Amino acid sequence: MLYVVQGYHDASGEIVADKPILHGLQQLALSRGEQLAGECEGVLVYAQSADVDRGEYSEPVILASYGRVPVAEEEGLRASG
Repeated sequence: MLYVVQGYHDASGEIVADKPILHGLQQLALSRGEQLAGECEGVLVYAQSADVDRGEYSEPVILASYGRVPVAEEEGLRASG
């Protein structure tokens, strides 16, 4: 399981993704997401199973969202629960 922290910034009124930060532990990803929330326009923290060798990825599941982020459905993400 990969845990991804995706920050976003505003570029001339559009929300633009920063480089994602990968974690192997959910709690570390959630902590990092909280930390980045004060520095970024928006932050998503999500989980995704991956077999990198095969290029296979499960549907991502949002664990936390802070600030202004793209609409989840447009990004191919779904909320947990």
